[in-house]
Amino acid sequence: MATRRGAQGWEDGSLRPMLPQAATAADLPRGEGWGAEVKWDGYRVLLGPAPERSRRPGLRLLSRTGQDLTARFPQVAPLADLVADGSVLDGEVVSLLDGRPDFSALASGDPAAVVRVVVFDVLRHGTADVTAEPLTARRERLAGLPLPACAARSELFDDVDALLVATEQQGVEGVVVKRLASPYRAGTRSGDWRKHAHRRRRTVLVGGWRPVEGRPGPPPGSLLVGAPDAHGDLRFLGRAGSGLGAALAHAVGSRIADAGDRGTSPFADAVPAVDRRGARWCEARVRVEVAYRERTGGGRLRHPVVLGLREDAEPDPWEDA
Repeated sequence: MATRRGAQGWEDGSLRPMLPQAATAADLPRGEGWGAEVKWDGYRVLLGPAPERSRRPGLRLLSRTGQDLTARFPQVAPLADLVADGSVLDGEVVSLLDGRPDFSALASGDPAAVVRVVVFDVLRHGTADVTAEPLTARRERLAGLPLPACAARSELFDDVDALLVATEQQGVEGVVVKRLASPYRAGTRSGDWRKHAHRRRRTVLVGGWRPVEGRPGPPPGSLLVGAPDAHGDLRFLGRAGSGLGAALAHAVGSRIADAGDRGTSPFADAVPAVDRRGARWCEARVRVEVAYRERTGGGRLRHPVVLGLREDAEPDPWEDA
């Protein structure tokens, strides 16, 4: 879902507001004119210079909703030298556990994980806006940049099927296929970038919670989650309790407390009695990432697992499969 809410881009007017280009979930094209990359399981960011008035001069990280994530990931501060000339890069912050991206470790700040940025595009090279250049030209610019140890380039492959097999075998999230001749379309979802995830994932809103059985209060034992539909109404997606370990449950509970309680359900549709029994309702402001097998005919998520808090992305719309 393309989003432009609250973005603060870099000061060059031609690149403002500057938000990452999004990929469309669709059948993956093959053949000449297309390249495939690993779909990384992390926080999508744009990396560029901090404004001169900033309290933290050097590097600035913006999420795909325009949120400043600079302070959250001090491990990637060495990239400041690379963008000091005004360059702006597109990439993904990932946490690596045993060499593989782990979103839960990233969301929780697991100290055992290694934080890295995988860089896959260049939007501005020095003072030059290069978004109109084809992807192949932007990738050549990326190849010439001396990345520090906290960063790596995302490789571009020509065999989509081989990459699909390899990423599934290695437990990586999925694949993105990009048109090699395409420009960079900031802040939009384009068919020039198409994605496939091996596991279904989405960002959802928490509209209520149920305590652990036998305990009267927080932390939550399960979450009642939903998604906004095309009319802006919050629609019920189901109850998710798997994945809520002690640390994550306390973190989510703290955010729910900040969001505020409410006396009635925020969902526009009726919550089944089996789910609402003992439920506490809250303002639907807390976002979490969930994995699930599929959606039922009624729209519920089947076997949802809570992966972590999601601060860098808007909730996926109800209409998304």
